[in-house]
Amino acid sequence: MLRKIIMKKLLKVLMTVGMVSLCSPQAIAASNGKIGMMQHNQSDSFQQAMLKGAEEMAETLGYDFMDASSNDDPVKELEIIRNFSKRGATLLVLGSTTQAAGIAGVELAHSLGMKVVTMDSIQGNSKAEGQVGGDDVAAGYYAAKHLAESIGGKGKVAINKFPDPIPPSEDRVKGFYNAFSEYPEIEVIADAGPGYDTIKAMNWTAAIIQANPDVKGFISIEDTSALGIVRGIENAKMEGKIKSVTVVESSSIYKELAKGDVITGVFAMHSYNYGALAVTLLDRLNNNRPVPFIVKTTGVLVTKDNVDTNLEYLNFD
Repeated sequence: MLRKIIMKKLLKVLMTVGMVSLCSPQAIAASNGKIGMMQHNQSDSFQQAMLKGAEEMAETLGYDFMDASSNDDPVKELEIIRNFSKRGATLLVLGSTTQAAGIAGVELAHSLGMKVVTMDSIQGNSKAEGQVGGDDVAAGYYAAKHLAESIGGKGKVAINKFPDPIPPSEDRVKGFYNAFSEYPEIEVIADAGPGYDTIKAMNWTAAIIQANPDVKGFISIEDTSALGIVRGIENAKMEGKIKSVTVVESSSIYKELAKGDVITGVFAMHSYNYGALAVTLLDRLNNNRPVPFIVKTTGVLVTKDNVDTNLEYLNFD
């Protein structure tokens, strides 16, 4: 129900700024085509929300829609693009954490006559026609600011990031350091990349706590590893003594936030909007209308006080 309200509000805003035109059934019919969307995975609720946003906007605008996951296989990503083209897709959404969202994948899509919009992060060297993503530096800043306040503005903290220097991770980490620089008594004791792996993050957290029993906080660039951090803190029996904050929302991390034992805040990117906006840009391209090269969405800091409302964004029933 909430998602339908969100879609109506989003459409109202987009029509106001001229990004979509729903003047008549004939106008929608004239824009019909096939859209393919590829993500690096579809296993977590953040990715699922992006997919749902794209699916629902495609249906609203009258497009056939197909999707696929590469499971982080760069060879499979190119195969998926070719397969979409064979199935008649002329419009393509690429999750920008896929390898194919870089130059090679976009160039392949262009050679097949496809127009491309990437989503999830902004890349300065992108060859796509448009990009949709959040402001990852700002997300990192506000998340780290919340962690700093949660631990009283002083103490040792550890940063979890991706092992590879991809834009979302690097930008969020930049935001972390920007915020921590405002607190002279905060010391970053670790800046490591167990990546989005719950077990690796849990073991990394255990090692940090063992080496630094006075550590006060952990911050993660995404939710999967954030769950590992929670488990590591729980295993060390340090609930209430060590605080944690993450960027990127999921049903699982919201449930941990609702408990209030370890997680004190989640900076939610509201990924549903990524998918919906990416399809909206493709609709404009399909109708030979100009699009902005970059569209940045806003997020929100979610705490125990507003977690129930934000959890509804991830309710796909």
